[in-house]
Amino acid sequence: MKKEIHLKWFYPHSIDTIWEYLTDADLLKQWSTIHRDEPFQAEPGFQWTSTQKARRGWDGIMYLEVLEVVPKEKLAYALKGGPRPGELSLDTVVTYKLVEKNGGTELQLSHTGFQGLKGAFTAFIMEKGWGKFFSKRLMKALNEIQHDTHTVR
Repeated sequence: MKKEIHLKWFYPHSIDTIWEYLTDADLLKQWSTIHRDEPFQAEPGFQWTSTQKARRGWDGIMYLEVLEVVPKEKLAYALKGGPRPGELSLDTVVTYKLVEKNGGTELQLSHTGFQGLKGAFTAFIMEKGWGKFFSKRLMKALNEIQHDTHTVR
């Protein structure tokens, strides 16, 4: 059994702005939970870890590594985790693609590599998280910058 997550969101902002919010270390810390612990570099081979709340069968540690960077088009990274350090049961890839559309940007997210019944269950939970947390936090951060821009004028 194999499961993949494919989601799309539209943001009324330029590709340049969305790319900056996906790759700038200071901006990421403002809204992304997987980037709050360590600085981020959008360079292939860059590795970092992120600690979340542990759950049954998962110690809460995510091991991440940038796999591919095509500026203002694509960012991909490995996301791995497991029940304890050194034992990985999750080995997936997250890919963001940016497409100019209708005066803004369509952000396409693919999260692939889920295997087996446990992987399908994990994908189900993570898909909800991508929609509930990632997309809403990014939109909130973008709205705050837009609000700040309007306030300054």
